[in-house]
Amino acid sequence: MLDKAESNIKTSQQTRAIFRCLLGVASTLLIATLNNVLLPQIAAIFALMLLDKGKNALGIKKSIAAIFGLYVLGLLGLVLGSFVQDYALVTILILGLVIFWSFKLVKVPEPIRLLFLILTLLLPFLSLTAEPLGDLILMHMIVNLVIALAVAQLAFIFFPEPVLKNKPSKETIQEESQYNLNKIAVNGLLVLMPAVLYFYLFRPNALVLTFVFILALALDPMIYKSKKGQVLILANVFGGVCGIVAYNLLTITPTLFFYTFLIFAIGLYFTYHIFSDKKTVPIYTIAYRTFFLVMGVISSSDTSAGATIIERLLGIGLAVLYVVVAYKIVTFFNNPRNIEHEMV
Repeated sequence: MLDKAESNIKTSQQTRAIFRCLLGVASTLLIATLNNVLLPQIAAIFALMLLDKGKNALGIKKSIAAIFGLYVLGLLGLVLGSFVQDYALVTILILGLVIFWSFKLVKVPEPIRLLFLILTLLLPFLSLTAEPLGDLILMHMIVNLVIALAVAQLAFIFFPEPVLKNKPSKETIQEESQYNLNKIAVNGLLVLMPAVLYFYLFRPNALVLTFVFILALALDPMIYKSKKGQVLILANVFGGVCGIVAYNLLTITPTLFFYTFLIFAIGLYFTYHIFSDKKTVPIYTIAYRTFFLVMGVISSSDTSAGATIIERLLGIGLAVLYVVVAYKIVTFFNNPRNIEHEMV
């Protein structure tokens, strides 16, 4: 009887979490789309980060702090972009420090460090290609974040989650102590800086998606391990294909009703697997984010969706390949694992 009751409670919590994430992410995307916000898919990605498995409501204070933090980070990126051409060496040194501390400050939640890294490195690059573009993107990113935070708060009110204080396990603490954070930060710097220099010097606008993926993937210093690399390739390709197929379907039936139906149908598929107890949960989480990212890039592209299929998939594959190979090389010469743990 007790086992059956526990199973029913677990199923109820899982169903509530699925509906909370599905309705929250889909509603965020629709609100941003209907209000003509630039790249509404970014709002959906923000909402997914807030409503992901194991997350709780941020609260008003933390939400305000998140908006203020995004604004400050965006201003930092715009300031760097304003004098990147005149003071290139100083800008590169500052970007190097940003990369180093993005890896070093492991106590800061990964989504915040990722946002910090992408904003600080991407906005100066966009300022090089078109100066007003950085201001516009920052403004719309803040609007996207506000929408995502508001909808996430409402989602937790209508579908509450029991607050659980998860203390880090002994295995997690022991795993973290096995690595030298300074070496991890140096390796991250060595992996990202060549990509940053290439994009800043040659400004390949067609590969912006690849640049974003490199920044996102490189934040995991253990990505070079074979299983992680395979999972990331599979997840990103799967999410990218779903995004491309969805956009092609929308070009056939470009109505709000079909758009809404498609978002909810695809969202239900992903959220069902994200909140399952299967080992494939990380694949679907990454794929769902990639779905929105690729769909957003294609929808803002001047070329047709069919012409971008191979380009986007190659861009994603190129980002994964570069990060994995680069980490294998730098780790060979600068292994972050502590010697005392290797001898045990």
